[in-house]
Amino acid sequence: LFGVSAMTIRNDLNALSEAGALKRTHGGAVSNEPIAREPSYKDKETQRSAEKARIGRAAAAELEEGAVIFVGNGTTTMQLVRHLPRFERLAVFTNALNHAGALLERPGVSVYVVGGYLRGVSYGMVGGLARRALEGVFFDAAFVGVNGVSLEHGFTLPSLEEAEVMAEVVRRARRTFVLADHSKFGVVTHARVADLDGVDAVITDRPPPAEFVRAFGELDVRLTVAEGGGSEGEGTWLEDTA
Repeated sequence: LFGVSAMTIRNDLNALSEAGALKRTHGGAVSNEPIAREPSYKDKETQRSAEKARIGRAAAAELEEGAVIFVGNGTTTMQLVRHLPRFERLAVFTNALNHAGALLERPGVSVYVVGGYLRGVSYGMVGGLARRALEGVFFDAAFVGVNGVSLEHGFTLPSLEEAEVMAEVVRRARRTFVLADHSKFGVVTHARVADLDGVDAVITDRPPPAEFVRAFGELDVRLTVAEGGGSEGEGTWLEDTA
């Protein structure tokens, strides 16, 4: 199959085992590299919490009275929920059970939960049921969190099922805001939500590398750095000046 003898394969496996790259087993070998796992919601909640709070406040400033919006699951989008200003009338769709619970405490907010299979690691409802629940619904704005922002691969999530739901949300939103802290830039995870030019705005906590500023400027994607993220000041809209 590989164009080499069984003896050669065994010798190579023995060499890799001696080097510590893998562990020999009966009839084969397994990698010593740990399997990457998606951090739990509670783990992510404690990571860069101050930065996420700034992003959430900046995102909340984008909301308008009487709007119909979607807020995706995630720890950064939860900060949008927590910093929601008072509205007389606001309709919020979400696929996150914890977001829905927090929103119920807000007067003037109508809460709609997109059902489906509940991922315990993210509190997000996903799958075919969630996608079908979105049929016939359109949003004035969508706010989604991502785990990766890449020049080549766009906005990505570690879960294919979550990415499929968020991609459907993006298609149904008049404006899409991506909420991503600085650690997400230059990262690619397993499943694409949208290309870089598939959203309208990115809100982050500090200026990203210059190549991202340039790319967003060329694609007419608004890039906002939240208060405290740089010398530019609160809610600054960065533009490429090169």
